[in-house]
Amino acid sequence: MSAVKKLRVPNRLAAVVKTPGGKTVAEAVAAAEVKIDLIKDDCLDAIDAALADMTAASASMKAGTPSRDQIEALYSLSNDVFGIAGVFALNAVGEAAYSLCDLLDKLMVTGSWNWPAVEVHLNGLRVLRALGESVTAAQAEPVLSGLKAVAKRVTVASA
Repeated sequence: MSAVKKLRVPNRLAAVVKTPGGKTVAEAVAAAEVKIDLIKDDCLDAIDAALADMTAASASMKAGTPSRDQIEALYSLSNDVFGIAGVFALNAVGEAAYSLCDLLDKLMVTGSWNWPAVEVHLNGLRVLRALGESVTAAQAEPVLSGLKAVAKRVTVASA
């Protein structure tokens, strides 16, 4: 019988954390916030561009049932909006984008299509984005609850 030797791989992260000096957590967070502020305008422009791309991509979806690739492209754009909105605490825009992703996912699973429900979500996203960063939860709530109700109704009807 042979002896089993345990091989220990050094943990570089643990070594860095144990090394004295460097930034404190508060300093690292503050530095990260400064860097995020530097890209904020570009990221908000990216949200606006994604919304414009979603509108353009969805134009051909009005007439009939789109291909899976078309739906996935719209899903991807909505997912991009969701991710960027989360970084900048655009909670209402993020929730609306998530609701659209959820709706599109369910439509793909069921193999059905409901343009009016998608269009309502796109309009809701545009309205919430137009309200800007100052939109309050109370202002956004009616739009978001409406989107959730539409998504729920569509998915129940599709099932």
